[in-house]
Amino acid sequence: MTTNEIVIETIGWISTIAFLVAIVVPQRINLHWLGIFTSITTGVYGYAHGATAIWVKWILAFFFHAYMIYKLKKQSKFQQAESIT
Repeated sequence: MTTNEIVIETIGWISTIAFLVAIVVPQRINLHWLGIFTSITTGVYGYAHGATAIWVKWILAFFFHAYMIYKLKKQSKFQQAESIT
């Protein structure tokens, strides 16, 4: 195995571990941060292996998780504003 192959496979395993950790994360906002990380690492892994379908799927996952972080932060700010008044 070349160094490049070892790096790509390591990225794949890191992505898999991050996905499994995201399953048990108690706060949803952290789940979506892990989702963004996982989508980037899986996208790199899929692209390196020429798996276009996986690469495209994880680009969509990236934008979904980014939107959910935005939505949860907006909802949190709204709840804080309500509790102050």
